[in-house]
Amino acid sequence: MSTYVATEFKTQPGRAEELVAALRQGLPDSLAHDGCEAISLRRNQDDPTNIVSLTQWVSRCHYEEYLAWRTEAGLTDELGAMLIAPMSIRYFDEVIGLSR
Repeated sequence: MSTYVATEFKTQPGRAEELVAALRQGLPDSLAHDGCEAISLRRNQDDPTNIVSLTQWVSRCHYEEYLAWRTEAGLTDELGAMLIAPMSIRYFDEVIGLSR
């Protein structure tokens, strides 16, 4: 069963586009990382400084290995410099999935 990860970013005023650009640049490598099944980036309609990355992984362990790789490479610090609070990472299991 896949693990779904929601990573929430709250950017400093005027830095949301910079964060999106940094994430956009890194997304191809993220998707190619072992265990990554899907990535989606969403922006809050009522607060454009609030951005959420929704990812799907083979397992939580795969995501944790990925996060360690990104941290070691410096991306988490780079993104953190654009935020007003540390990024929030939450892990989910699918309970019901419908699509149309």
